[in-house]
This record gives sequence, C-alpha cells and structure tokens, in this order.
Amino acid sequence: MKNIFLSVSCILLAAIEASGFSISNDIGYLERKWRTGAVDASTGLDAAGISAEWKKIADSDESSWQTKKARMFALGCDRTAIGVSHHDWFPAVSPWSFHRGHPMKAIMRTRAAEVDRLRSPSLPKKIAAGTKDGSWVVWKDYSHCAPDWDDIIALGFPGMRARLVDNWKDTEYYRARIIAADAMLRFVGRLERYASERAAKSDDRRLKSQAQSLKRLSAGKPLTAYDVLMFIYLEWVMGENFDYFQVRTLSNLDRILTPFYRADIAAGRTTEEEFRDQIAHFWWQWGSIDNYYGQPVYLGGTKADGTTEYSEVSRIILEVHDALALPTPKVHIKTGPSTPDWVWNKTLDLARRQRSVTFCGEEALARVITGLGYSAEQARTCAIWGCYEWGILDSCNDTIPSYISAIKPIEKLLQRAAACKFDAKDFATFREEYFRLLEKTSRDARLYSFETERWVHEVNPSMLFSLSIGHSVETGRDAFHDGTASGNNSHLLLVALGTAVDALLAVEDVVYKERLMTLQEFGKVMKRNWKGHEELRLKMLRSKRKWGNNVPEANALGREIARRFAKETNNLPNSRGGRFVSGGHSSRRFIDFGNKTGATPDGRKAGEELSKNLSPAVESDSEGVTALINTIASIDPSDMPMDLPLDVMLHPSAVEGEKGLQVMRAITEVYHSKGLTLIQYNVFDAEMLRDAQKNPHKYGHLQVRVCGWNIRWNDLPKAQQDAYIRRAENILR
Repeated sequence: MKNIFLSVSCILLAAIEASGFSISNDIGYLERKWRTGAVDASTGLDAAGISAEWKKIADSDESSWQTKKARMFALGCDRTAIGVSHHDWFPAVSPWSFHRGHPMKAIMRTRAAEVDRLRSPSLPKKIAAGTKDGSWVVWKDYSHCAPDWDDIIALGFPGMRARLVDNWKDTEYYRARIIAADAMLRFVGRLERYASERAAKSDDRRLKSQAQSLKRLSAGKPLTAYDVLMFIYLEWVMGENFDYFQVRTLSNLDRILTPFYRADIAAGRTTEEEFRDQIAHFWWQWGSIDNYYGQPVYLGGTKADGTTEYSEVSRIILEVHDALALPTPKVHIKTGPSTPDWVWNKTLDLARRQRSVTFCGEEALARVITGLGYSAEQARTCAIWGCYEWGILDSCNDTIPSYISAIKPIEKLLQRAAACKFDAKDFATFREEYFRLLEKTSRDARLYSFETERWVHEVNPSMLFSLSIGHSVETGRDAFHDGTASGNNSHLLLVALGTAVDALLAVEDVVYKERLMTLQEFGKVMKRNWKGHEELRLKMLRSKRKWGNNVPEANALGREIARRFAKETNNLPNSRGGRFVSGGHSSRRFIDFGNKTGATPDGRKAGEELSKNLSPAVESDSEGVTALINTIASIDPSDMPMDLPLDVMLHPSAVEGEKGLQVMRAITEVYHSKGLTLIQYNVFDAEMLRDAQKNPHKYGHLQVRVCGWNIRWNDLPKAQQDAYIRRAENILR
C-alpha cells in the first residue's frame, strides 16, 4: 500500500488551516505515530520484544491457558514502550495493529490449531475444502466486538476492577481477570507518571492536560469530554494491542460526549477551539493506524422522548471529519424522523464529496430488531458497529464466523454438466438443484461455524473485553463465549447474490429459452472461460434481465435465494449462547471469492470480482436508482435481519447543489421506508476516474466506498479501479 499520508499533508493543509485547527502543525508527527513509532525506547519493548516475551509465556508449562492469556495481557500493559508529545493530545505505545503485524497473531494461530486437534480434529480439513474452492470462509472471528461503552465510561477503569471484586468467586475466570484488571490500572498509572514527568519540564498545555486526564482516569471515572476521549482511546489500545480483540466501534460518540462537553464549556474548562483540536487528534489516531477496513464510530439516534440525539457536538465531529478527509474513522449516521435537516444536509454533502459515511435507518433497524424478539428500547439504542452491523447496546460481542458464496453452486452444477454428470430437462429443475446445493452449502457452513465457535474461549479467552461487559463479570463466563444475556449472535453472510441471480437468468436464456446450446455445452464454455464465444459473452453481459433493473423474474429469484439462505441460518442456536442471523454484507469476499470463481453465465470472466453486498454486479443495472431500490426491496428484510446494505453510485450532475441534496435524501428515506437498513454512496464521473487512473498525483485526496469502508483511489489495484470506471460509465445522469 502506498504511503498516503505525505500526500494528505500537502493536499489537505490549506483546508485544515482554513478550519482553524492547530493540528496542521502536528500532522507530520501524527501521520507517523502508528507507522514508525513515537515512543521512548527506554520505557519498554517494541513489537518484536513483546512477541518474544509473549511466546515464552505461551510455551511455558505453568498455569492454565486463561492465566497465560492474563499474564500476556499484563505483560503488554507493563512492558510495552510508551511516549507522549506536545504534538499530540494522546499518548503513544509501540505501534502495531490488529490487521498488520500483531505480535499475538502467530501465538493465537498455534493455539487454535492445538484446540482444533483436541476438540474437533476432523473440522479443519472439512473447512479447508470449501475455503479452497471459494464456497465459504469459516474462521474464528475476534474482529467484531465492542465494549459496553455507556456502562464502563460510567465506571472508569477503577470501577471496572471494583465490579469484578464485588462479584468475586474463587474460579479461574475471576483469578485470571483480576490479573488483567490490576494490569489495566498499572498501564494507566505508567502513562500518568511518564506524562507527569514530561509535563513538569514544560509549559505545553497538551502535555499538562494529558498528565491531568491520566491522573483522573487512574483514580476514577472520566470527568470531562477530554477524559472520555482518553478513556475510549486507552480502552481501544489495550483491547486491540494486548487483548487481541478488535474494538469495532468507538461508541455513539456525540451522544456520550455532549453532556461532558456542555459541562466543560459552562465551567470554563475548555473552549470549542480546543475541543475541536482534541477531536481532530482523536481522529488522527485511526488515520495513522489506517486499518484497511476502517475504524467505526456512529452518531445520532433518537431519545426516548422522540427528540434527536444530534447536538452541537455532532456538528463539531462532522466538521472535523470533513476537514481532515481521512478514510478512517468511518462514520455511521443514524437517520430517522427526528434527524435534523442540518444533519441530513451535512452528511449527504459529505457522501457526495467521498467522505466516509453510511446511512442507517432507525425505523428499518427497529423493525428487524424487534422482529427478532428484542424490545423497542433495545432497538432504539442499538449500536452500529463493524462495517454497518447492529448490536444490542450492552452485548456487542457478535461474530462473523462465515461468508457463503451464492454463486459457487451454479459453477459446480455447470462443471458437473460439462463432465456429463448432471443435466436438467428444464430451468425449473436446474433452479431447484441450485437451491438444494445452496441450502447444503449454507447448512454445512453453519454447522462448521457452530463447531469452530464452540471453543473460541479456549483459544482466546477475553480479559479486558470480559471486564467491559457487565453480564460477563456477574456470571463469571467469558464475554466472547457466553457472557451476555442477549448477545453472542453469529452472523452468516451471503456473498454475490446479484451475480447468482444474473447467472441463473443467463442459464435460462441460453439453454432453455433461446436453446443456443445444451447445458453440457454451456458448462464447457464456462470451463474455457468464454474462449471462442465472445459475442455470446457480451450478449449476456449486456442483458437487461439482471439484478438491479427491477425485472420481476430477477426480483423473484433474489427473494428466493435470500429465503432459502435464511431457512438454513436465521434464529438457529449457535454454540456461544446466542443465535445465527443472516445478512447481505460481503466485506472483501466479493473480491476473494471472485478470485476463486471461474467464468459465470452472466458474462463475467474467471477471477473477476463478484457483486458486492446486495448491489448489482458491475455493469448490470441500467435502469436508474428507483429500479435499483425496488429490486433490493423485493427481499424480505426478515430474511436478512443483520444488514441489508446497498451501494449506490450517482453521477455528480444528478446531485449538484441544494436540489442534489434533496434527491439524495429522498433516495435514502425511500430505501429505509421499505424496511431496508443501510445505504451508502459513491458519486463519480467516469471521465474523472479515468483521469485519476492516468494521473494519480492529481488525486491523492480521492476516496471510494469499497463495501463497508473507504479507501483512497490511488491505493486500489488497477483491476478494482477498472470496475469502478465501468460502473460509473453505466449510471444514468
């Protein structure tokens, strides 16, 4: 990946300075902080040193694995190198991240293999078969969880330890987690002492403020808005760096900060300018880390009395997000009847200028959440986390253990047909055999997910994360395994529904309607990757009978695919005390599965990307956004309750000026009114994208929405850039 930050510094400097942020003087430090390090080497170990020490603990014969994990967490807290700087409002630790060079990754891989050999010796081989051919991905997912932010901010770090003591039982769970709780407090204390030493030698307000905030957090709960930001940051650092659990939301940040900020302003403890600077530096932590999938945070919502949660803090956050123009954090926007017009206008404008935002419909979310048996209050306060999944506020410890390919069964049927091992007298027979295979694939992936998740707590027992979930502490059960009353759900996600619909209709057209060739012959054409049949390939590629064009036959097939998938997944018990729920989010699997999928009847060539989320395949929809929304609305939301994400690409001319914002709002509100939960935008001109491909130096700022995150255009491989260009060429103006 290219180093994006130097280009960011040059391109955005003027905009940042115009916004009044002093951060413009500090970008050089901040952009390197989580890449090359900003620590005092004399204070502790770097990633390599920590890795070596962790391995010694893991390989030792002493104690249980839970206790070993607690000791590894404690070692990270006690011996990781730290630092502070007048260029930053937040302290530094030795840099690594969950997705890039984490020193615990190899340890957990080895431990997972040991547990599999002990508990499910035949499982890895079964999973590997489907993984190799792109039928599914089944994995132990530690990438999707979040603390109960409201709860632990009210407690503070000392309060989290006190709650553990109050519920103490002499079991391994409590003995391991008191080691972690004590280490958590020592970590905050280390930072406070180091910051205080540096602040005593300086008149810098940032250094003194860091020391004072860390001192307050060592003694009790957050008392100021800055304390809250510091608390969230430290919880994230310990969670991802030492506990090996990815923290997939930074909370409902504006709602949580607003009462603290108002109290700070009233007491004269801060100014709006200083608070903006702190938010900007908070944002830059994740801009520097730059995890590929982005760091989620969500804003807004509706209060119990029906009024909005949006506030002046929301406005400040959105303005900072706009000025910095970083791909991450990615901001999830809750929208509903209470959402103010200014929020709509600001966030839609951000979207049309390629800032990282998504739109989550509160009323649509409430329908699916209450449909699963949760209360209206749980639906109102639901968290938005990950790429745009929802979670119950006090139990966001769900997982995504499996992605399942909707197109792979069609490929297998055609491979069998080419080998004279399958035939179907009519399309109805072919379609039913497809559904039978889809159901079997989904069922197998669910069963393998059930088994692999049965032992996740034996692989990676959660320390800080368990301390962050009240029900876990009260019951003495690991938060990631069976530590909540209402969470621990496992999401099974269907990939490439649009490509599957298009491929099925192409089989019907070529073999059964137009009788251009037999099923066996068509299977051989797919095996040869369309070689010698370019005219037919283009015909299928340009067909109007595609997902996204509101074609009745396509809509019916898409609805049936979602229904058959739901039949094998939804509401069935998982092995972590929760249930399986299905969704339409594809993450990177539309690329990864595409690499493992041969040519498909819709005109796609072998190895090309598949359709993403519930959206159409590239170049498939040609009838405009109304047809697109009506297509997705053909799916029953209860069949995909976890998420119903749609990616919409619009031409800049369609959304210019005030009228353009009205158009985007209307599209968003119509989509949500149909019970569909998530919509996101790319606003592009094909000519601009072609120019960006030829002259990347001119477009260092340009971002695209990939699936559930933003990425800079210049960091996309050419094949993915080409797909965006083809999509842009196909949209209506």
